[in-house]
Amino acid sequence: MRWARRLWPRTLFGQLLLIMVGGTLAIQLMSSSIWFDVRFAQVLEAPVRLIAARSAPLIAQAQCHAGAVKVPAHYQLRCAEQLPPLEADERRGRKRVELLLHQALKYELGREPNVRLMKVQLTDELGRPIVWRSLFGLRTAQAHIQFAVPLADGHWLTIDGQELQGWSGESAWLLISDYLLRVYALRIVAVLLVCLIAVRLCLRPLRRLADAARGLGGNLEQPPLALDGPEEVRQAAQAFNAMQQRLIAMVNDKAYFLAAVSHDLRTPLTRMRLRLERMPDDEHRQRLRQNIAQMDDMIGQVLDYLRAGEQLNLQHVDIDRLVARQCAELATVEEPLPVHGQVGSVKVDALLLQRCLQNLLVNALRYANGVSVTLERMGSQVVIHVDDRGPGIAPELLATITEPFVRGEGSRNQGSGGYGLGMSIAQRIANSHGGELTVVNREGGGLRVSIGLPA
Repeated sequence: MRWARRLWPRTLFGQLLLIMVGGTLAIQLMSSSIWFDVRFAQVLEAPVRLIAARSAPLIAQAQCHAGAVKVPAHYQLRCAEQLPPLEADERRGRKRVELLLHQALKYELGREPNVRLMKVQLTDELGRPIVWRSLFGLRTAQAHIQFAVPLADGHWLTIDGQELQGWSGESAWLLISDYLLRVYALRIVAVLLVCLIAVRLCLRPLRRLADAARGLGGNLEQPPLALDGPEEVRQAAQAFNAMQQRLIAMVNDKAYFLAAVSHDLRTPLTRMRLRLERMPDDEHRQRLRQNIAQMDDMIGQVLDYLRAGEQLNLQHVDIDRLVARQCAELATVEEPLPVHGQVGSVKVDALLLQRCLQNLLVNALRYANGVSVTLERMGSQVVIHVDDRGPGIAPELLATITEPFVRGEGSRNQGSGGYGLGMSIAQRIANSHGGELTVVNREGGGLRVSIGLPA
């Protein structure tokens, strides 16, 4: 069963092709029995007509009590007082041969004969019966036919004759190859063409549905699917469009709720600042001021995270200049933030990409040292690498470090702050551009965070 599963195609086109080709071959093999019966009768047609033509004079002249009749070669005559026993043979080919023999004798004798077919057989040159191989000419076959007719004196005349089969003199393998080519090969090619047409006409909407499902994670606002194709595909596209609208509504409600709460929280924070100014300047006042500042920073990061998924203002931006300017603003004597490589101009939202790069550089400067930026083109993408030589991130956190409110400084710097939104904002900005953000630990220590953008 395992090897059968491995051979089973994974694509819908491959499965459809295998089913149709296998079904066609099975049907053809079953219908070959019908073809064999018909061909068996056709092979015997010429010998039966020839035997009827040669037997008609014998029947007209034969008298069991008279002298001997001149009998052709390969023919035998016998007289009997009763009808000899008939062989039990219910093959459809035998019935066709008997009907043909009756018609041929009627034509030759000029009257309705009472003919009883006793034996019909194809034999080789040694008298051994052969069946399907004779149809392809693998051996020289002879038609052996035995029948009985009543005479005027009441006796039965049995005629046993042999004639060569009525078949082509071509070679066996030429006949077989011609049969396989026209019956099997051409049908398989026709089935292949039918599968291609079916895939293009019927399965194209399914491919669009799969592409839309893959793109839904990065862009909820993508255009809805067209409702075309078969009825089942249209229903699936309609359900997909309804699901997309529900997801958009859920995300918008969640974003609206968070934005409203975050915005409304700043009003009591402002009141707290005003009241704080009236308090004595002591240690408690400083701690409260720090708490208010932390809350304000957290609200600001939440709003930045929500704005990162909004509609983009795309324009052609010189990435080399944008990265160099950002690194120059954050560089210090201890961390010069060198930039390597060039990628040229890319169509992006300059403000959001600048915020994304700023978050990554600030994280690197906060948790590590030896920070550098590398720009390169990789196929159809422009990639910005931010490298550092810090302690890296624990392997079990790499898969979730870009999720909101997940902090990785536990494995880097126990005294650091942050709210776990910097990497989430960067990933959200990269995804909104149709790109991706990846995080890997470097060999020798440190972290590499890469932003891949469509070129």
